[in-house]
Amino acid sequence: MKKMKVLSLLLACAFVITSCAGNGGSSSSNGSSSGNTPAQGGEDHEITFILKNLTTPFFLAMKEGAEAAGKELGVNVKVQAPTSTEEGAGNEEQTQLIEQAIANKVSAVCIAPTDSNGIIPAVKKLVDQNIPVIASNTKIADDTLANCFVGLENYTQGKLVATELCEGLGGKGKMFIIEGTAGAQTSIDRVDGATAAISEYPDIEIVAQQSASYKRASAMDVVQNLLQSNPDVNAIYCANDEMALGAVEAVDAAGKTGTILIGGADGNADALKAIVDGKMYTTAEANAYDQGYYSVVAAVDILQGKTVEDKMIESPLITKENVTEFQK
Repeated sequence: MKKMKVLSLLLACAFVITSCAGNGGSSSSNGSSSGNTPAQGGEDHEITFILKNLTTPFFLAMKEGAEAAGKELGVNVKVQAPTSTEEGAGNEEQTQLIEQAIANKVSAVCIAPTDSNGIIPAVKKLVDQNIPVIASNTKIADDTLANCFVGLENYTQGKLVATELCEGLGGKGKMFIIEGTAGAQTSIDRVDGATAAISEYPDIEIVAQQSASYKRASAMDVVQNLLQSNPDVNAIYCANDEMALGAVEAVDAAGKTGTILIGGADGNADALKAIVDGKMYTTAEANAYDQGYYSVVAAVDILQGKTVEDKMIESPLITKENVTEFQK
């Protein structure tokens, strides 16, 4: 009888130890899981990913990358974005989406803010609730609020593309700068980089600088109007590919295709085709898919207690010489 009691006690202890190990295996504070792949069993985690929109090719690619990472790593990823197209409505809707995420008690939030400053009060609410925040694509103005940033250096990208345009002009000529949405940090950084590059070429003059809100149709209208007063322009720098493609349409309508160099950013499929066709001169790959994918990876790592650093996404220059390497 005594031996039976001892055996029963040992079996009970073994069961308790096994149960504890199974429930706590993913909560290690030093992130000791092998390699870079988070441990399985995170199905109870929900990550809200708030983008700027779900209409442009760039953010649709980010959505695809985020969802692929969620599926691969075994977490639920819910991608959301503002629905309003009214100027200035993005920040208000993103704030509402953050408040909804808090109410839903999500595990983490990835966000590409439409307004780097305006989103700060909402992000502070996430921090107060101990919900990890990953700034994706666009930095939050107060960088102490985000656990990390996943994206590219937009200033460097802008400078890279504008330099290529300046070199294409042989260091002499006139240029338009077409900005993105007023106040958007990505546009500010890219344009700052572009103007810094152009300033290194004293014989290149910026003859007009105007916003087209990152939209193709708006850029077409803006460039058509600018061409009326500046028919001798030689190049157009645009802060994204959608606006560059709008510029392509305006230049084509004016019968100037091939005589005005056009540069963009993002490396979307239409822009790559325009480069092949000789309608665009250059762009830069923004790896939108990777920005979405690695933002979710960072969120999962944080939830596992790992130390996470900023991840900078490469943004290589694309020209007619290497465009086929980027076409899928």
